[in-house]
Formats: sequence, structure tokens, C-alpha cells
Amino acid sequence: MILFHCTWHDKTKWLNSIKKTFTNYKIYTIYNCTNFSKIKYAIIWQLPDKYLKKLNNIELIFSLGAGVDHIISLPSYNKTPIIRLKDQLMAERMSNHIISQVLNYQLNLKLYYEMQKKKKWINFLNPIFNKDCTIGIIGIGFLGKSVAESLLKLGYNVQGFKRTQPLKKCKFKVYYQKRYLKNFLKTSNIVLLVLPNTSDTLNFVNKQFLSYMKSDSLLINVGRGSSINEDDLFTHMKRNKNFHASLDVFKKEPLPKKSKLWNLKNVIITPHVASITVIDSAVQYYYKTLKKINKSKKVRSDVDINRGY
Repeated sequence: MILFHCTWHDKTKWLNSIKKTFTNYKIYTIYNCTNFSKIKYAIIWQLPDKYLKKLNNIELIFSLGAGVDHIISLPSYNKTPIIRLKDQLMAERMSNHIISQVLNYQLNLKLYYEMQKKKKWINFLNPIFNKDCTIGIIGIGFLGKSVAESLLKLGYNVQGFKRTQPLKKCKFKVYYQKRYLKNFLKTSNIVLLVLPNTSDTLNFVNKQFLSYMKSDSLLINVGRGSSINEDDLFTHMKRNKNFHASLDVFKKEPLPKKSKLWNLKNVIITPHVASITVIDSAVQYYYKTLKKINKSKKVRSDVDINRGY
């Protein structure tokens, strides 16, 4: 038996796809399940804790997105193995979004668009070549690595930063100690955040972090809004007109109309759309993963509970 729950507007499409794919399983929601103790698997996003508490015999939880903080932050979560979404189409969408923001910054497209509205013809601006542009990625998980590979194919210089030494060798240089963060930021033209929501990443980007970045660099955030101190970012961007930001995630979503970020000319705001999940592709990933687990009889969680991701 599988319990499905999500709060998205397209939850009916998700449910139909799951029922169509998991034909050998009975699919329930919190609205029609009468015996939660019989649920073995759950495919969820933002399941209320009172229902997680009822899942006494749960063996495996599938997260409907790349993030897992909506599960491990619940009081009743008891270290049940979690499978996070690692879908190639989702990664492709993420890469496309990042590349669009990189090119917008690299080619000064936002400036040309602003001049078009004013019917003003400006002198030609000479953009830097890909080989001369270094993109630093903070957060080298499934999505971070996928984006890095796409950027490398386009000839960009890529470097990464993570808290601990990578277990597997990467195709690019990786800084893995915090004492090297300053050098990492100073040598990056573009800094990309693909961080999870944990106590360690809260306000990771602050006044000091921003002071290390180049004055004309670009900050892209597609991870979690909690990783940026938005007041510090606003102040920094207000003082540094040549500093740019592309923000897809925020501490509070939708971004409140009263947020000062809306008024900045050197920021691009998108409504958490960098990597919209492809329903059928994601469901196929869950199905194949569960089939593989049942065959091997081995369940390995994708999440390190101590790290929070």
C-alpha cells in the first residue's frame, strides 16, 4: 500500500500518473485511507505531521522534489529511509534555466531590454568569452553536478565548493574547506547556489560572503531561499550597481509584494520555476527505484540525517 500526498495545484495529475504506473499497489491519500498502519511506502510533499505519526509500519519515503527538509523537519520523523528525486529531465530543466541566466548576464541582455523600452540605441558592449568566465557552484549534489557538466560542455570554467571532501573525483576543481571559501568567491565571475535547507546553510550568503565576491559578478540561487540573508543582499546590491543576482527561491514564497528585492534593477526574480518536476518522468523514477529495491531487498537512504540532506 502506498500513501500519496502533495499540496501542489497539479496533485490530481500526480495521483493519476502514480495509479497508472504502480498498478500492483493500492494507492491511498489522507482523505480515503482508513488504516494508516498498513501503509508501507509514501510518495509525499509536505505531509502534515499528524499523518506521518500514523505511519507505524512505513518502510520507505519518496520525496516529490529534490529537497527533503519538508520530511526530516517533522517531529514524528523517525529515520525512515528517504529516496530523493533524481530525474534527468528535471536536471535538464535546471541546466537550461541556469544557462539562460548566465547568458543574460554574459551578453548584457537585460540592459538591452531596458534600452528597448526606452527606444534607446546604445553602443556595442563586448561580452566575455565562455573560456574566460568562471562559474563557481556551491552544492555539488545530483543537480549541481548535472549543471556543472552542461556548463563544461559549453566551454565555461567550472569550480565547486562543498563542506566535505568529495567521495568521487569530479571533472572540475572542488574547494571543500571553509577557509578556502574566500578564494573560491574571488575567482568566480558567477556564483551558483544549489544548497539544501539546513541549519548549516541558513544565511550562508551574508554581508561577509558578498564582500568576497567580485564587484561585477552574478549570484544565482536555485537551491533554497533560506541560504541568503535577503537584507544583506539588498544592501549589497543597492550599493553595487554592477553586481547582479538571479533569484528563483526565497525565504517566504510567494515573495511578498512589500519585499524590497522587487525594486532592484540589477536583480531577476523568477517564481521557483528553475526545475519544475516532469510528472510522468518522476513517477517512472520512483517506480523503477522501488522495483530495484524490492528485487535486491536492500534499502539505502539518499539522505544523511545528521547533515540534513
